Amino acid sequence: MCMETFFLKPFIKNHYLDQDLTNFKDGSWKYLIPITFLLTIVLTICLKVKTISHFITTCIFSTVFIFFVFRTVLISIMLYINTQTEKSQITNTYNVIRYKEMKIFWLNSDKKNSINDNDKMKLINKRRKEKGQKSLFEYKMNDTIQVKLKKGVFNVNYIE
Repeated sequence: MCMETFFLKPFIKNHYLDQDLTNFKDGSWKYLIPITFLLTIVLTICLKVKTISHFITTCIFSTVFIFFVFRTVLISIMLYINTQTEKSQITNTYNVIRYKEMKIFWLNSDKKNSINDNDKMKLINKRRKEKGQKSLFEYKMNDTIQVKLKKGVFNVNYIE
């Protein structure tokens, strides 16, 4: 659990936008079920189960335990693996919404993935500066910017 708290959570926070995380967590069951099944088989083999009733009990208990207790850890590990396995790149286009007087700034998209979280905008801005691009906060109202994202093996977009 320490690995998740001190390494995986900060890593995920620095690579994923909230909407992408939400979408993945909602659909992660399709990856968690086979992984849970595989871990259950490995655990059952390691315990050297000899009777069929003990085998069934072990499978049920370990499946429930792995799926429900280690779900967040497994999701975090999958998200880390996702960033290590680039499959493709995509570009999202956003319109800048900015009202200096009211201190309002966000990136609007015609899709459901608008960005209004300060931490995520700072992350995007940091990545832009690292690439020698113009700062996100230098854009004016209704300017258009593009954010390049990569997609990994689990089909989740991430910022490199």
